[in-house]
Amino acid sequence: MNTINVNIFQMKSKPHGTERINDFMGIDGGENAFVAIGWPGIGDLTNVSKDEIRERLEKRYNYKGQQLGTYLSAVNTFVNTMKKDDIVLITNKIGNVYIFEVGEYSYEKDYDHDSFGMCHQRKAKLLKVLNKSELNLELQELLRNRGTITQFKYPFEKSGLDKWFEPVEELDVNLNKLVSSALNVLEKELLAEVPVIRIKAAAEILRFAKEN
Repeated sequence: MNTINVNIFQMKSKPHGTERINDFMGIDGGENAFVAIGWPGIGDLTNVSKDEIRERLEKRYNYKGQQLGTYLSAVNTFVNTMKKDDIVLITNKIGNVYIFEVGEYSYEKDYDHDSFGMCHQRKAKLLKVLNKSELNLELQELLRNRGTITQFKYPFEKSGLDKWFEPVEELDVNLNKLVSSALNVLEKELLAEVPVIRIKAAAEILRFAKEN
């Protein structure tokens, strides 16, 4: 994972008051996964400014003062502050933390009514599920926020998430190359003039074949 310019957010999983974590996770814990916020009835927010979002929230929900400021911040953060490839953390009541990598904002018109209330979405990829206790203190502090969305105030490196996303696939490829090279060496030693070398090479090849 390239973590340059990646931001981290905590999000709640109750758009328009309904628990949606199972929906967010998609099919088989990954395919068609997404994250969403509520506030139906304010239309498509693609390329919509913060000021325009404020006007729509005032008109649709009659928010005023601090309440307007709080909800405006949540909606604008999801739509305009959050970017493709950013990381979203969602925790449940038993302390599981779902780590998503998100895509671009999208407006899903079919969900723009009170029955579903989650028309403001971002496609997502479920990267990992951890226990809250496995996260460092800074991320645990982030998850204690009660707001709909809160941005991590530190750089990505401060999150400690790097260790969970090491380039394992690349390591496996390199390891496979080394194993292949080692077997080639043993194969050549089967032709050695010294009997002891041939016997040891044969024994190592047989052992490897048995274990794999």
